[in-house]
Amino acid sequence: MKKAVLVILMTILALSGCSTTYYLEGAEYKDKKKYIAARAAMHTRCIESTEPLPTPLIERKLIALIPSQELIYTTILTNLKAISPDYPMTREDLRYDPLYSGVNENFKMVVELIKRKNLYKTVEMIEYENLSIPEASVDTDIFHVVLATATNRNDRYYLTRGKRGKLRVDYGAINPPCVHERVSFMYMTQCETFRDNLLSSLQTLALQ
Repeated sequence: MKKAVLVILMTILALSGCSTTYYLEGAEYKDKKKYIAARAAMHTRCIESTEPLPTPLIERKLIALIPSQELIYTTILTNLKAISPDYPMTREDLRYDPLYSGVNENFKMVVELIKRKNLYKTVEMIEYENLSIPEASVDTDIFHVVLATATNRNDRYYLTRGKRGKLRVDYGAINPPCVHERVSFMYMTQCETFRDNLLSSLQTLALQ
């Protein structure tokens, strides 16, 4: 049972698998460098193709908190050890694999999408080692990412508003329920689909 849970966790985290093939937006990559280049191109394309609003829709400031890459490594190892203490994975293994080492870049893209859309008058990004959420106010909203854990197997995005409290941001499904192949951020889903779901949900919550 623990082994099955471990496989599911790593699949949903979009961080590992049992194949050396990488997938991105439905395309298959056998070469690690080509995969990294394709992911970087996807980030750039998705950001640049975002149509900005002519003026900020929300006059408040947004503080966006995303986990640092080192915290991501620590969290992944903690999750793996919680389920399977003898699982053969080290921090250096994580650094070598782009599915692990590129997670922070994916979160940075999320913040850049918000900036590009011009939803908020001001967007400030902060990378955190220990999550400490500032107090939201009439002038400031807080967007933050909570990494998946061994028991809560999805990264979660939240928007905290002064008058509404913490609200879950829905970005839709980005990976299939597959346990037989290595999966990655945007395994089959087009980045633009993820972007549109994310920004639509964020805008709706921000205006409520």
